[in-house]
Amino acid sequence: MSLVCDIRELDSLPALYAWAAAHGARVTYAGPTLEGEPVYEATRGPVTRVAREHRPDPYPHPLVWRSPLEPR
Repeated sequence: MSLVCDIRELDSLPALYAWAAAHGARVTYAGPTLEGEPVYEATRGPVTRVAREHRPDPYPHPLVWRSPLEPR
């Protein structure tokens, strides 16, 4: 038996909630896209569905960079 991971993006967040309800899954925040849009996911077994909202991420992470060449 081989396990296959099936990840697909749905068109909208309501579509993700509908998929999650139909499959007994929970929708969780996955993080931001590179463009700063929030991404949500729902997983049931090896199947994951994701959806993003086209608005700014409500949980922005501060961008911090530290040089590995300079002491801290």
